[in-house]
Amino acid sequence: MEDTEFKQEKEKLQETIQKFKEVIGYYTQRTKVVEKLYKGNDVMIENFILMYDEKMHKIHKTLNNPYFARIDFRAENQNNIEKLYIGKIGVVDEENNIITVDWRSPISSIYYDSNLGNVSYNAPEGICKGELLLKRQYNIENQKLLSFQDVDTVANDDLLKPYLQSSANNRLKNIVSTIQKEQNDIIRKPINENIIVQGVAGSGKTTVALHRIAYLVYNNREQIKPNQYLVIGPNKFFINYISSVLPDLDVENVNQLTLDELTSDYLNEEFKIISEEEKFVKYIENPTSLSFEKYKVTMKFKKALDKFIEEIDNSIIPQKDIEIKGYTIFTYQHIRNIYSNLNKSINIYNTIEKKINITELLLLKEIENNFEEISTNIKEQYKNKIKNLDDNLKLKELENYESVEKELKKGLKSKIHKYLINLIPKTYKVYMQFITSINKYSEESINQEYLELTEKNLKNKKIEFEDLSALIYIKNKINGSKQFEEIKHVAIDEAQDFGEFTFYALKQLFPNSTFSIFGDLAQSIYEYRGIPNWNIVTDETFNNKCNIQNLQKSYRTTTEIMNNANNITKFLNLQIAKPVIRHGENVEYIKYNTDKEHIDLIEKTLNEYIGKGFKSIAIITKDKNEALKLYDTIDKKYQAINITDNQTSYSGKICIVPSYLSKGLEFDGVIISNASEEKYNSEKTIEMKLLYVAMTRPLHKLKILYKEKLSKPLLNCL
Repeated sequence: MEDTEFKQEKEKLQETIQKFKEVIGYYTQRTKVVEKLYKGNDVMIENFILMYDEKMHKIHKTLNNPYFARIDFRAENQNNIEKLYIGKIGVVDEENNIITVDWRSPISSIYYDSNLGNVSYNAPEGICKGELLLKRQYNIENQKLLSFQDVDTVANDDLLKPYLQSSANNRLKNIVSTIQKEQNDIIRKPINENIIVQGVAGSGKTTVALHRIAYLVYNNREQIKPNQYLVIGPNKFFINYISSVLPDLDVENVNQLTLDELTSDYLNEEFKIISEEEKFVKYIENPTSLSFEKYKVTMKFKKALDKFIEEIDNSIIPQKDIEIKGYTIFTYQHIRNIYSNLNKSINIYNTIEKKINITELLLLKEIENNFEEISTNIKEQYKNKIKNLDDNLKLKELENYESVEKELKKGLKSKIHKYLINLIPKTYKVYMQFITSINKYSEESINQEYLELTEKNLKNKKIEFEDLSALIYIKNKINGSKQFEEIKHVAIDEAQDFGEFTFYALKQLFPNSTFSIFGDLAQSIYEYRGIPNWNIVTDETFNNKCNIQNLQKSYRTTTEIMNNANNITKFLNLQIAKPVIRHGENVEYIKYNTDKEHIDLIEKTLNEYIGKGFKSIAIITKDKNEALKLYDTIDKKYQAINITDNQTSYSGKICIVPSYLSKGLEFDGVIISNASEEKYNSEKTIEMKLLYVAMTRPLHKLKILYKEKLSKPLLNCL
């Protein structure tokens, strides 16, 4: 038999659903009224209809689950108690009565941040104080109330358990209701703050990044449009993921790009990016092989590049006068002096293109203001030319002179423009010139073999990821970034794989933007282009005007899995994750001796995972070759998917994936194919990080297979 309170909550849910439907009906009716009221004004009608359709669409999307929480709040010095139901969107009726409160509204922060008792929250009008009397969480599916729990009677970890125990492809459904205080603090940071979030594996970095964008869009909607935000993701996996998540968070039209897509769009030049996977395998085998690539993303490389750009800038005006038919209008030295003087006002005229354009305007102005003087000078040149000419040649020279005078009266616009416009260098060409002459500008010793390889690649219009920072920086120095001046906030995920120069170049590219940067140094597997610590970024890019936040709790894995993975972070002296108290099965370590035994163990585990009802299962190998070998054996029997660096999405089932491509993904169950010391050498930091990444992918179950000796940091787990 239902208790009275549960019955009341069921009735409240149905009442809310009915009110949602009434609001939809109200907007439908308003559409008809608008069509009559503004008859003949199609633009006005269309605008109203679009607005009403958008509102109705949002309400329809949340109709099955209109809210997920309730707070009872009594404002300071007030007697009445507000019962506020919090949902993904805020809905009001036609008389402006609140039906549900948006999770992003100021008062909703109480739900995420506060315990029962005296509370306060920041509102546009100032700090609001009061008393929180009730904090309740609901489990609603398909318009039916399944259960509810009060936070004052249930431990926080227990509230999280239903969400954490779900399968990987269902975890996003109720994510808004499970945001934790430390996550909420980051989400609600003001837009004018730069933040770096160091979060352990499974701490919800991507979730926080997306919810922060959703929060900022909502709370700054009067001043900033959605297309003035940019999310930079590590790969197409991530971009496809957020393209489906952001609309679910009531966010449309936010720009979403990978760094290579951003660079390609910005440069508008043809080039191909070399496969990261091939290079990464090479790096694992020989970490010193990519020393030049690592140099490319350092501020030392930027320093050498600055010297080269300065040299180009100083010699941009060629030793060639502006002349017509042999008559000098402006000497190259005069033009060079005008251009050089602009360098003294570098804060105003800070790009080569801008200085070229200003030089053009000044020359045209000079013709206008000093027409008589210039005309006299041309006349003197004419007199000198005809001194020793016969009559026929004099006549011909007179025609030339008159032609020049005619051009001068027109202002010489086309002549001057043609002279100067061709001086603006092309980004890609400048970078090639720099690379071929880098030894002249660099204070570092350059590995000639890899320098020559870079030169060869550039000639073939092939670039590496590490070249992107320099290309962005050069383009900005030459042409500026006017098209990005409207961007007000940039969020970067998996940022530990960006170099210090990359962050600096991006900050220059988006001069009017603040940044939210998310990453985990323990998962910095691309060491040849990543950063060793976050302080480098705060110092070099933000002049220390950037706060580093930490997310130490892991919500993805069970306590048993996280405690095992922490053996690696301890071994590397990196930040240790604190798992949410959700217990599961112990991690299993199984030794095998032969290839047949290896395959039998994998197939046995796959059958076990399928029997448990797991929707997503991964066999994680160290590298591509190991993955391909397993795929040939496993595929036919289990219809497995082989994930490569060309993959743009993963929708569940069984997959085989190299460790370095599994970063950012999560699965119900994971099998690590071979975690032997031979495969994951404890003396190589990169291999330890790969093993850590692999071990932190599962939600519920992890089996680790190994041949001969288990990797050293895990020996105490046996």
